[in-house]
Amino acid sequence: MGIFDLLGLLSVFLVHGKILLQDQWRAGLQWDEKLPEAIFDRWIRWTGLFRKIGDLRIPRCYFKKATTQTYDQLQLHIFVDASEAAFSAVAYFRVVNAEGKAECTIVAAKTKVTPLKPLSIPRLELKAAVLGSRLMSFVQEGHNVEVKRRFLWSDSATVLAWLRADHRRYKQYVACRIGELLSTTDIAEWRWVPSKLNPADAATKWGKNPCPEVTDVWFRGPEYLRLPENEWPKQTKELVQPKEELRPCFVIQGSTIPATIVDFCRFSRWSRLLGTVAYVHRFVDNCRRRRRGEETQSSYLSQDKLKKAKNTLMQMVQWEEYPEEMNLILGRNMELHKTSVLYQLTPTVDQYRVLRVGGRTGAAPHTTFDAKFPVILPRKHPVTSLIVDDFHRAFRHRNSETVVNEVRQFYYISRLRTVVKQLAAACQWCKLAKATPKVPQMAPLPMARLSSFTRPFTYVGIDLFGPLSVKVGRTTAKRCICLFTCLTTRAVHVEVAYSLSTPSCVKCIRRFVCRRGTPAKIYTDNGTNFQGAENLLRKQIKEIHDGLAATFTNTDTKWIFIPPGAPHMGGAWERMVRSIKTAMQIAYNNDRKLDDEGLETLVVEAEGIVNSRPLTYLPLDAEEGEATEPLPDGMLKRRTPTYCSL
Repeated sequence: MGIFDLLGLLSVFLVHGKILLQDQWRAGLQWDEKLPEAIFDRWIRWTGLFRKIGDLRIPRCYFKKATTQTYDQLQLHIFVDASEAAFSAVAYFRVVNAEGKAECTIVAAKTKVTPLKPLSIPRLELKAAVLGSRLMSFVQEGHNVEVKRRFLWSDSATVLAWLRADHRRYKQYVACRIGELLSTTDIAEWRWVPSKLNPADAATKWGKNPCPEVTDVWFRGPEYLRLPENEWPKQTKELVQPKEELRPCFVIQGSTIPATIVDFCRFSRWSRLLGTVAYVHRFVDNCRRRRRGEETQSSYLSQDKLKKAKNTLMQMVQWEEYPEEMNLILGRNMELHKTSVLYQLTPTVDQYRVLRVGGRTGAAPHTTFDAKFPVILPRKHPVTSLIVDDFHRAFRHRNSETVVNEVRQFYYISRLRTVVKQLAAACQWCKLAKATPKVPQMAPLPMARLSSFTRPFTYVGIDLFGPLSVKVGRTTAKRCICLFTCLTTRAVHVEVAYSLSTPSCVKCIRRFVCRRGTPAKIYTDNGTNFQGAENLLRKQIKEIHDGLAATFTNTDTKWIFIPPGAPHMGGAWERMVRSIKTAMQIAYNNDRKLDDEGLETLVVEAEGIVNSRPLTYLPLDAEEGEATEPLPDGMLKRRTPTYCSL
């Protein structure tokens, strides 16, 4: 048997089936599990009423002998109720017939089971009231007759009190639903009804007759609706504002904080701030002296004025950062709460009403008062930064631990080392003193350094170093070393220059060309790398450069000078100068001076040592026999020579 009940006329019966299904769901039963005995007994009782449902007959017309004039005074009555299992709303039409008798009949009903999440009875009654207001709108929209008067009945005094109170005082759950009720209904339309006379109560509880007859109260409405309105139930007790669902009210304890009249951020030095406040104190004192006819003060600031200004600043800072603590200690003479940030410091107040750290060393004879009871200052305050900055400047921006130690003799600042480090990091003088030049990114290598498939010394860098003293007969002479560096293979060629004259350098280059071949490009510096040489040496080298350029610049060779202000462009051969000097020191281990022949032998041995150096790292278990060298065997030499000390 199927049941189609769009208007909810049988909801008084069907709601109990919904309750049974919810109880099964709440018990966590599966589809193939056996029902518990308690639920099974209720199920049998409910299904046993199906036969009565088939015999039930409800007339189509609301009122059999009604005329058009009958609906002139049509009234709509909505009854709502709730229990722990379900909540319901039922609607009735009430008219007065031609004989002057009142008639009442059911129009529609709506029931719902309570949510799985437990709710209080007042909340469920409120949900029933919302369901009733929505049912009232549904009934009015579904009929073309005009309802003259509307009545909404509830047996919950709490809901009626909520409707007449300020809904903003209650929690959001109640406030939103009260707002919906007030937007669709009027407060005067709501009335109280005893639970015994409420027909909606039958749809929320399993009563004696869960399947009513057509003549029962569920279909015909309560009996008092057939009586005059003055005999309807009235609420005898005065509605009391309920305490349920009140919105929590937080009490905030306030304290009076003296207004800060000094903008600390305008001062960059502690001495300026202290002096400004001291001048203000002196101005006030002078005004009072002038009023009393006494002589004013106009000389320099005295120690008392500065001390008074300091105490004033300490009070202003502490009232700004610790208003509750200052109010409890100074105003009420009470102990601090354990949640206070100053509780563990056991703060005390001195004669100037300044907070200081308490302690047990007050009787120490050889310790200052400030060291025994330092002033409490907040860590993140402009005045604290100015004081620490003053100590930082007094000790010349140096040792931070000295600043920490000296500050602790007068003030207590939490995480003082962090404050000192942050202040030193922000100090412009310290930034400039500790700044290091940023190394620029190196430019791409020139083509001469990356040329492939060219013979060695195609691109050459030339440099002179020395002089070296050699023995010539019974006298000594000066010789220079002319270094030729292959820019591609990093090989070197060394010649001895007997002087710094142009002909001597030309002969060195001619010997190099005969042995290594004519280079395509020759790179040299512009003479500015000889910063320590004398002016004469600079002139001689410049003359040498000009003469060499004029001699060797032709269709096969190009002479290139690096810019005067870019000595790093000659780093390729400058590094080889150091390698040659190191190799010469290794090869020559005698204190005697060399002659020309010994010097030539020494530089050639140094050349061989440098040209035999490995350019790459070769593991011990590598397949290659030897590492890559600037001039490997078979190119310019046959085998590694054996060197002997001179």
